[in-house]
Amino acid sequence: MKKSTKKKLHKRIAQYELAVVVTFVVLALLAGLIYAVVSRPEFEGSKHLVTIYDQGVKRVVLTRADTVGAALEAADIKIDSRDKTEPSPETELSSSYIDVIIYRSRLIAIRDGGGIRQSVLTVAQSPNAILRDAKLASLQAEDEARFVRGNFATEGTATVLVVERSEPEVKQEPQKIIFAPKPNALTAAKGAQVYVDNLGVAHRETYYDLPMNIVIGACGPGNSYTIRSEDGAKIDKDGYVLVAANYGAYPRCSVVDTSLGPGKVYDTGGFAARHPYGFDLATDWTNYNGL
Repeated sequence: MKKSTKKKLHKRIAQYELAVVVTFVVLALLAGLIYAVVSRPEFEGSKHLVTIYDQGVKRVVLTRADTVGAALEAADIKIDSRDKTEPSPETELSSSYIDVIIYRSRLIAIRDGGGIRQSVLTVAQSPNAILRDAKLASLQAEDEARFVRGNFATEGTATVLVVERSEPEVKQEPQKIIFAPKPNALTAAKGAQVYVDNLGVAHRETYYDLPMNIVIGACGPGNSYTIRSEDGAKIDKDGYVLVAANYGAYPRCSVVDTSLGPGKVYDTGGFAARHPYGFDLATDWTNYNGL
């Protein structure tokens, strides 16, 4: 082997050995830094990563608290006696990761049709639940409800629920829903998530896979459902995702906003008692049988 070739080889070996030494030094420093951070008092005994949804704002905290209420207190989040949390403040934090939704009590002004105008202090989040607290008639399938910004000086609040009552015999031809995927859509891999809808209300979303042949007739004769090819969601003939929800908050056949797009309430389930504003979305993600 030539002298120049040997010299180059020795040089490369030296460079390699230097790189190995530098790598070990960097790894040692990094390990020491991580140990120093996790050894700090505030990290000792940390067990729970809590994601808190409060009026459309998402906040993640690391806590050693044992209950939902203690975790909120440690995060300096105040809960009024009229507010509600999901899960309840007494719920023990039994897992490493947990979602907590805060429903705040607030004053809602209601414009119901042309003649009824009143206000109600309520923790309810859905239009129908608000009407129930105000002791007004529940929404029917033909009725429409929406939130608008009001005049605080005249109505005492900036949040107004406007209800438009329709005659049962007057029905408009529904528009076909065009599929538009959302980046935060529920998937089979997620299993469950919290979705904040277009009104700022947080919903716990899950999915289920059962035949919908019977419940599909709940919103009128001649209805049918198919599997949406883009994502496997079960949709009715107008393109609405089939949704199970709490009938007290979302009457059967009411339209709701979900992470899979506009949905319509056809079903309910036992989950509604624990998650009054939760949505169970019908999909073909388990059986893959087109039913």
